[in-house]
Amino acid sequence: MGAITGARAACHLGGVLPGPYGCAPGGAPTGALVGALLALGALPLLGQGTRLGELAAHRPTPTTTTAARLIWLAIAAALGRWLAEAALNPQMGLEGIEWMAILPVVLVAATGLAMAAQGLLDRRGWARWAAVVACSLLGITALAGLVDWTGALLRSRADGQWPIPAERVAVDLATPVLFLAISVGVIALLITPATSRDFRSSRQPPASTNGPTSK
Repeated sequence: MGAITGARAACHLGGVLPGPYGCAPGGAPTGALVGALLALGALPLLGQGTRLGELAAHRPTPTTTTAARLIWLAIAAALGRWLAEAALNPQMGLEGIEWMAILPVVLVAATGLAMAAQGLLDRRGWARWAAVVACSLLGITALAGLVDWTGALLRSRADGQWPIPAERVAVDLATPVLFLAISVGVIALLITPATSRDFRSSRQPPASTNGPTSK
């Protein structure tokens, strides 16, 4: 995922930086390295939560539940963005066809996010780890996209190409803003003390209901 998001972020920033940079070819390996470092840094999260086959002894806290719901919102936003692009490219030019071709990637990513969201509700340590790493990479990409959109807007106004169609502005602006907000929200919720206690206590077996036998 780091390689994919790194390449995307490089394309965004390549349109903002001065000079003939375009989509920087170093984006994919750089993103892969960043993703690997994030994964290593978040390794302690794997040691918490329920083990495979175990059930948590209590309901998830509101912070854990809200984080899972935000991940479902990210899935809906990704699919909505894909559908919106189809509506904005009725003539289906080369760019529109390329966007349609990434549907399998979107569906695979949505499946992974859905598994992570369910894993959070079951207090799986791997799901919390994956959500923090994935949302960190997603947030970096969304921030790069927002910078790219702002730069493109400023250039279009300077070149006298304003106004851009309102529907295009709404979609292109809402997408990075929404994904950035979701990413920050998920990470913030998953590292709160309440969520940490939720996952730590899930490692403790439920108290036995058989008390000491009275004589």
